[in-house]
Amino acid sequence: MIAIAQLPSAGRVLAGAAGGVAVAALLAFRLAGHGGFATDPVGVLALAAGATGAAVAATRLAGVGNRRAGTLATWLCAALLANLVLAAWAVWMVTAGHPAAALAVAAWNSAWIPPLALMQLTASAAIRTGARAPWTHPVLAAASGTVTLANALLTTASEPFTGLPTIAPEDWRTALEPVGTFATLLGVLALLLVPVTLWRAALGSEGSARARIGVAAAGASAAPLTVCFCLLLAVARDPGAVEPSLGSVAFLVALAGASMFSTACALIAARGGVEGRQVAIVVRGTGLAGAALVVIGTGTIIAAPGLRLGASSVAFLVAAVTVVVGGGAWAGTGRLARALTPQHPQHAQDPQAPQHAQDPQALNDKGLAAPAGGATVTGLTPREAEVLAVLAEGASNAGIAAQLVVSERTVDAHLRAIFVKLGLTPGAETNRRVRAARIWLDHAAGNRGPQGLSKAD
Repeated sequence: MIAIAQLPSAGRVLAGAAGGVAVAALLAFRLAGHGGFATDPVGVLALAAGATGAAVAATRLAGVGNRRAGTLATWLCAALLANLVLAAWAVWMVTAGHPAAALAVAAWNSAWIPPLALMQLTASAAIRTGARAPWTHPVLAAASGTVTLANALLTTASEPFTGLPTIAPEDWRTALEPVGTFATLLGVLALLLVPVTLWRAALGSEGSARARIGVAAAGASAAPLTVCFCLLLAVARDPGAVEPSLGSVAFLVALAGASMFSTACALIAARGGVEGRQVAIVVRGTGLAGAALVVIGTGTIIAAPGLRLGASSVAFLVAAVTVVVGGGAWAGTGRLARALTPQHPQHAQDPQAPQHAQDPQALNDKGLAAPAGGATVTGLTPREAEVLAVLAEGASNAGIAAQLVVSERTVDAHLRAIFVKLGLTPGAETNRRVRAARIWLDHAAGNRGPQGLSKAD
């Protein structure tokens, strides 16, 4: 498939024009008196902003050399624009009383699913090297496609309906309920694959590798948090008695915001050399967003009319929940941010490690410690050199596997071969990983001049 960013200029103009026409049409319907939530200016402009942010991220990701992540960000932009186009089509069909209105509504009702997968794929691809995709990517794509198709075919709006139905459960009915439930469960589990594997790789790594993979993991976590927000809206509807249209607009804003957050994380991770401030913002943002969901959900239940609590009691309980959950999230995300922040590479823990190990000039455009001029350590194959470069960045076996898109068993085999070729035998007083990283960085420094330039230059 060809991404919009790779189309001729006429194709890019056409794609942008379609989104612009959809936004204008939805706002025009609103001015004409169509009060459905799909025409609410807040939701419409939020989706347009999310699509714009994804388009900008696609350009910048391609600019730093990560074409795969740039392509996925382009598809994310296209998916958000498609949501707007399908919404405009559905509103028009419903307003006109067209016989195919139900089909248009069904298509629009499934347009929110693909962006969730695409924001995860974009964040995950930002740390990958090479042309291969990890096994989690095709699994996520297949699961999301299945869920989108099942939702479009099995879920229909309750008849009759005025305008477009909200996300309230009573506005929809599902044929073959067990199949629909299974598809929903499949989609939720699929959205957990990428963030779980990335967090595992990040927390097992050290130095800048931990920071880069952690930022990508936070970006991938935005999708399941959006799903949690959707479930929270169901709680807000019943027993919370919150207006469904308000909740529906809030979901569109959350979807757009999650897309922008994921693409921003992808940009940070793809550039390498992640700063502590960036890590803190990303991690705290993710953790506090989750805490906010817990507080809002709990507060909605506490304030439900059925509990018949007084205003003072509700305020006290909500404040207590906010303090406990918010404070815990703040403290926990602070510790996680500090753990992810690159202090010193793993090899720098050795007192004999060279000072240039922390020199940013020893990093290539992907943030990996690599010699200048394409030189490699004598005796290593190109793949072994790649593995050693990522090891020198501080990555664990899982982190190396994540970035190079190989299995951990393959990484282990490469490391054994590297240690043998470098003459690093296991011993009680040595750390072969540290010594191998030092050899790589020493070789990198030997290929640079006094200003950090390659001798070849």
